[in-house]
Amino acid sequence: MSLLEDYEHQFGVLTADITSKTHGIPNLSGQPRKNAISDIDRLVEEAQDLLEQIDLEVRDLPSAARQTGSVRAKSYHDELRRLQKDFRRAQVAMADAVHGRDELLGPDDVPHSEDQRERLLQNTERMQKSSNRLEEGYRMTLETEEIGRGIMDNLHRDRETMTRARDRLRGVDQDLGKSGRILNGMVRRVYQNRVILTVVGLLMVGIIAVAIYFAVK
Repeated sequence: MSLLEDYEHQFGVLTADITSKTHGIPNLSGQPRKNAISDIDRLVEEAQDLLEQIDLEVRDLPSAARQTGSVRAKSYHDELRRLQKDFRRAQVAMADAVHGRDELLGPDDVPHSEDQRERLLQNTERMQKSSNRLEEGYRMTLETEEIGRGIMDNLHRDRETMTRARDRLRGVDQDLGKSGRILNGMVRRVYQNRVILTVVGLLMVGIIAVAIYFAVK
């Protein structure tokens, strides 16, 4: 099992635990209910940490598998947001139940219960907004890192292209140097041949002149 698969398995276990505890909130009261809410908050934080690890692992996948991994990671983010909404609904339903109970007990306790419900709703909304902002900031960080990685890859490819071009130029220079040396050698041989032909010609003229001299004499 790869590290990504292990993270995905852990995320599945956490989401199942969150779902089970969320559904059990309406049946609890007092300290057990507070403990359940604290447990769910802790599990949600652990799930968010796991999603960050999953995003990092997906980013390091080969390009062929990265798109499929990104789709799975997005579905996990959507699943956690859905569970958070269910958790908020359970808390609101709990507040409504307390409000209904207070109405049955008497009108004197209703304003206090209504204030508690309002504060609970406000706190839950603030927590969700903060969570959304943190998640959005984290996504922007990942996107920025991805863009930076793309730029570095492009620069690396450009550097390799420039290195290959420089190597080809060096090869051309070497070939030109070899060709120059060959041409210089050919020119030297032409000059040598001309000198030899000149010497031979002079010798032939001298021999002919000597032969004519003795013939006439």
